Amino acid sequence: MSNESQDVAIAIPTKQFFVSMLTRDISLADAILDLVDNCLDGALRSAHGGQVDYSSYFVKITLNAEFFSIEDNCGGIPREVAKNYAFKMGREPDDNRDSENETIGMYGVGMKRAIFKMGRGAKVSTLYQDDAFEVSITSDWLDNKDWEPIPIRDADASSRLQESGTAILVDTLYPGVAKHFTNDAFKNELKTAIAEHFTMFLQRGLSISVNGQVIEPIHVEVLVSEEVNGPAPYVFEKTIDGVLVSITVGLNTGRGLASDDDEAPDFERDRSAITAGWTVFCNDRAVIVGDKSRLTGWGDSIPLYHYQFSIITGIVEFRSKLAEKLPVTTTKRALDTSSDIWLQALVKMKEGMRVWIDYTNTWKNHPRSEQTQHWEKAKSLPLRDAIELVSKREKAQKIVGIIEFNPKKQHVIPIPPTQKPSSRRIVFSRPIEQIKMVSKSLFDTYDEQPGVVGDKCFEIVLLEASKLEETGNE
Repeated sequence: MSNESQDVAIAIPTKQFFVSMLTRDISLADAILDLVDNCLDGALRSAHGGQVDYSSYFVKITLNAEFFSIEDNCGGIPREVAKNYAFKMGREPDDNRDSENETIGMYGVGMKRAIFKMGRGAKVSTLYQDDAFEVSITSDWLDNKDWEPIPIRDADASSRLQESGTAILVDTLYPGVAKHFTNDAFKNELKTAIAEHFTMFLQRGLSISVNGQVIEPIHVEVLVSEEVNGPAPYVFEKTIDGVLVSITVGLNTGRGLASDDDEAPDFERDRSAITAGWTVFCNDRAVIVGDKSRLTGWGDSIPLYHYQFSIITGIVEFRSKLAEKLPVTTTKRALDTSSDIWLQALVKMKEGMRVWIDYTNTWKNHPRSEQTQHWEKAKSLPLRDAIELVSKREKAQKIVGIIEFNPKKQHVIPIPPTQKPSSRRIVFSRPIEQIKMVSKSLFDTYDEQPGVVGDKCFEIVLLEASKLEETGNE
């Protein structure tokens, strides 16, 4: 055997390349959402597998031209985790902190990617139980080509957090990032993204604020009648390869019902514009909200999205403790459409869509008032509540591990009095102020829908005309 030394090839990424590529494919808003997601993971870990009381947690975001900060009271970072995992560029195979938690973090790059997206340095302060310490990532560390360990320093009394949690401060912002942070359009985009992506946590009481403004959730719900044989959404639920797939498709409003009226007022169109289409959740995080593209089946053996379908909302949720099996990309705001689980779900999504597309086609030439009466005892419910209520019906198919309810097959879809009405549509427009005035006179409210107001006006005039005709015939 030769004693000659053997040459070796260095096979580690350069720091400049790694940082550059890490941040290239994620937007600034999504990077901030990743930091919020880390806060939620902290709350989950603090519960140690139990029920999380999100109303006891907060996340405070501050951004301006000078700095970015995010602070939470979600439990903090244990020192051993900081030493061995939290600041590594990637997740080690033995990092099993979330093996019993439903998160969507897979790669261990979220915090670092967000920091490097915004600037060249940051300070991470944390308090875990009684242990308070700080980790500073500096521009000198970034410029040094070696992957040197980052010092962990005990926090002094002046910088110590008041309760268990974590605070991240980025005070060396890139010029372009600083401009974004002073732009109202970007701040509104961020607030909307938080309201959508974390809607389930916000509804459970979590407080997230941006520059002092508390974010309100965007509700994504479908109508379900409480009557045993009343109208209900399409429902499907099945566990596929360790992932619970839950689907519901139905109507999102009880008043703006099926119509082919393309001249509907803007405020009526906008009411359900956000949640119409498909919303996809992965472990309670909304990956996409109100998608109306081919991504979720529109235009693929299903008609392309049209205003006629603005009353249709579909909700899909994927749940698993194995985050790598979820059909979501590393940004957590895009779907992995090549996933077999996604492709199987898409088949059922289209099946449910077809039910309600047919419904809108059936009803579009009929007065909305004829439809409203069928939905008077319906209420808007989120995915889980809708499935729970529908699954209690005797007509719901419940096989081991599967729940399925097709309202069309179970004959609970409202149908018009006649399939081919001998009627003609009357379409006219009036100023909103006048519509509200008439609405108040007829219904004692300014907010009745214009179609309902117009229909009632016609009924009144028709009644008077009928009386005059009867008088003339005497």
